[in-house]
Amino acid sequence: MLVRIEPQDVEIGMFVHAFEGSWFDHPFWRSNFRVETTEQLQRIRNSGIDALMIDAERGIAPPGHRPTAKNANAPRRKPSRSWGKPLVQALKPRSGPTFATRDPEDRAAPRPRRGYAGECRRAKQVIDRTRGAVTDMFEGARLGRAVEVRRMVRLASSIGASIERDAKALINLVRLKEKDQYTYLHSVAVCALMINFARHLELDAQQVQDLGVAGLLHDVGKVAVSDEILNKPGALSKGEMQAVRGHPVAGHRLLASSQGAPELALELCLRHHEKVDGTGYPGGLKGEQLSLAARMGAICDVYDAVTSNRPYKQAWTPCEALTEMQKWRGHFDPALLDRFADSLGIYAVGTLVRLSTGELGIVVGSAGEADEDVIVRAFFDCDALAEIDPVDRAIAPSAEHPRIIGRDSPTFWRFPDWDVLRHRILAAKIAPRPEEGDG
Repeated sequence: MLVRIEPQDVEIGMFVHAFEGSWFDHPFWRSNFRVETTEQLQRIRNSGIDALMIDAERGIAPPGHRPTAKNANAPRRKPSRSWGKPLVQALKPRSGPTFATRDPEDRAAPRPRRGYAGECRRAKQVIDRTRGAVTDMFEGARLGRAVEVRRMVRLASSIGASIERDAKALINLVRLKEKDQYTYLHSVAVCALMINFARHLELDAQQVQDLGVAGLLHDVGKVAVSDEILNKPGALSKGEMQAVRGHPVAGHRLLASSQGAPELALELCLRHHEKVDGTGYPGGLKGEQLSLAARMGAICDVYDAVTSNRPYKQAWTPCEALTEMQKWRGHFDPALLDRFADSLGIYAVGTLVRLSTGELGIVVGSAGEADEDVIVRAFFDCDALAEIDPVDRAIAPSAEHPRIIGRDSPTFWRFPDWDVLRHRILAAKIAPRPEEGDG
């Protein structure tokens, strides 16, 4: 039984079925969950929504809809109209777009693919809106104002919605930022990467949202560093480098004085420049001293930095970035870096992968306007257990076939000398052949 209530009437133990209004109006990653903590309770009560729907059969029922001790075990009866608005009317928001009414089980079902190109158009609108808000946040912080965390939560939710529809669309687009947009769009990019990474790691919904907010806020301490230093094309002096290294502490101090900042945001802001070997800053923490959020943030922060055009360096392609990042021993958690690559569908040059065509191939590079395509050199037929004439296949992000199924093991296929074979395949001179994808 669904019951419409006001935000201030929510109690711990209730099961939220839906919020009124659009995704942007409420501060949660998803709309189906049980209220279990005081923090969740306060977020709902402080949100800008007009009302929400409670599933009285999956959690505590609102007052007036709870069975008495005398008839608690009696069969459920159809609710009378005096209990509230009819269901269809109650599910209509007072303002903004309507949303379809579905059972909780249906809400978890996969959504039909809208198409990569279509989501790119929607993602561009999200990026433009978020860039403006992040710019305002930085300017306000420079003037000494506290960060409006609630606004960042809504923005992270809109980014999360785009990631849920098609993760690669927004992530690929935000990588194409101009040099003068880097400071602000870097925060948007890290937010998107953190959300996508967290979802891939199957973290719970609240952690996904908080890590997205953390991505938006992680570099806010750079307001304490002059633009001349941040955009300097040459090497930094010792004093300039010291100023840059102070931004995690400055950002942490600012967020600590801002109401409602998630703990994960404070953690990521302070620790995203730490390294697993202890050579990072500001604390020189290493190994298990670093939280999962800090290790994730270090990867997402560097990945976006090296795949973006900077005043002092041209961008690497995703493939080049991962190839180089894997070489930086002691910088990242290596197992977590592999999971990050899997979350984006990117692979280092030389990686053995299996294709939906029944072939094995070696990743040789990237292609496309945003370097979003992965070029795979197919060389082995898994069914015939034999080599084939090598051919390059450009695998688009939204392609259903051919597509990359995942990385594979040379040991499993018992190649006699994998390093020699890989070198021979990579050295082959082959013209790329376009592939048909469903885009």
